[in-house]
Amino acid sequence: MTMIYSAPHNHSTIGSWASLIAKTINSYGLDSHAIFKREGVNLDSLKDNNARIDNVKMNNIWLQAQELSNDPYISLGLANCMEPCVLDALGISLSVSQHVYDALKRITRFSDYLNDGMNIFLNENKDDIALLFETKTQAYEMASVNTEATCSAIFNLLKKISGKYFKVKAIHFRHAFNLDINPYEEFYNCPVYFSSKSDQIIFEHKGVLDENCFSNSSLTRKVDEWLDEYLINHGNNLTSNKVKSYLLKQHQLENIEQQEVAEYLNISIRMLQRKLKEEGTSYTKLLDECRQKMAYKFIRDENISLAQLTSILGFAEQTNFTRAFKRWSGTTPHQYRTHKVH
Repeated sequence: MTMIYSAPHNHSTIGSWASLIAKTINSYGLDSHAIFKREGVNLDSLKDNNARIDNVKMNNIWLQAQELSNDPYISLGLANCMEPCVLDALGISLSVSQHVYDALKRITRFSDYLNDGMNIFLNENKDDIALLFETKTQAYEMASVNTEATCSAIFNLLKKISGKYFKVKAIHFRHAFNLDINPYEEFYNCPVYFSSKSDQIIFEHKGVLDENCFSNSSLTRKVDEWLDEYLINHGNNLTSNKVKSYLLKQHQLENIEQQEVAEYLNISIRMLQRKLKEEGTSYTKLLDECRQKMAYKFIRDENISLAQLTSILGFAEQTNFTRAFKRWSGTTPHQYRTHKVH
């Protein structure tokens, strides 16, 4: 029996991702239009520009597809149909990223474009790099097949831009799986673990910095600017988006405190913190995201010194800015400016 989600919801996924799921459903001889219609979704409407689908409905569609196809490995079938265009503008930007590491940074930066109910972030250490996935709210869990499909699709997309040394070290899923895991391990060419503490893809350092022969920094810059603008304008009902919109409209982020933002939104600081927590984020995280966006915007302008940029972004010391920028981009502001501008 399929479990149907009915929890309160505000979050959504890009329509093109749902269209890929429909294509996967049709490959089993099933009627995708009928399955989507049960959730009140007209498949044809997802072809509209910037169309999105409610995450709860997306979960229920996935669960029905898995049950009706009688295929526990349906998420792997979806990955084989994965092309950059499925992720719209984000897919274009990923396909022309400088290397896999650059693409990973871009995935975390624009994860809300793909699914604004899911946090995607990197965890780096000297041994490996992990791409982690988690839902923003506790009202409901993302269907395990949906999580699997997201991981397998991103993996396939990264393979297309990687060099010959690209290697995934391990895959971890939080949900249990009691059937044969060989199809997963053959697909990822690495160990796959279930009932883990987190959902994540762990990459070896070797290969993630291999140059993508189709990289195009001019194109990524233009598309990234469009994605930034989209995320500011999309989902204005979310408090987190209102906060980001306010911060990004400021000429500089120095001395902007939560109190000022709360007053702008006509709510108390405590209410602001509670609403952001419900959306799976915090003022500190949003400020960091806005600093990152503004840093990428101004770093190419050589008329703005790094000291001035430090002040614009609200860092007390240039060393703090350098440390943050290296966390965002993997390189220092000076190195990034030299490479991207010259």
